[in-house]
Amino acid sequence: MKKIVFILGIFLTLSLNAEAEVYHGIDIDRVYNSNDWSNKKKIKEIINDYNLLLQYQKKLSLCSKETERLTCMNALTEDIIKSFYNYNFVQNINDYHNYVKSTTSAYGIIYCLNKYKIPSGTICNQETMGKTWEIIEQYDKDLLQSVEKTLISYEFLQDYKD
Repeated sequence: MKKIVFILGIFLTLSLNAEAEVYHGIDIDRVYNSNDWSNKKKIKEIINDYNLLLQYQKKLSLCSKETERLTCMNALTEDIIKSFYNYNFVQNINDYHNYVKSTTSAYGIIYCLNKYKIPSGTICNQETMGKTWEIIEQYDKDLLQSVEKTLISYEFLQDYKD
């Protein structure tokens, strides 16, 4: 009788696992049952955010190679803020645009207004924009790293499959 109960237990366990909900390679049922989750939707949202984070990281490396780098990075930064920093969205976007404007102005001083350098229009603007692109690219990396640091703290994301 004990053997029959044992075999039925194994069969029941295997049949339950066969019905497990898998999302991007992660067993949602296992995650849901392993902690104090209110619903499976939140787990999927975290997985989707991690997937979005990976997409944004790829897009950032592509923006770095485009001729219209600032346009690409501005759009990407707005998407990042909209997706992950949305609690004060309008103010966050305004602060970002002010940051770009002040960064451009500050580097314009360095590259275009040195009294020992003849301001040379296109050249100083290119130098200014080059430095601005670097600063904005680092800003985007910092935004993404902050989100990544939080997301990778969820142990179940180690099973993530893109």
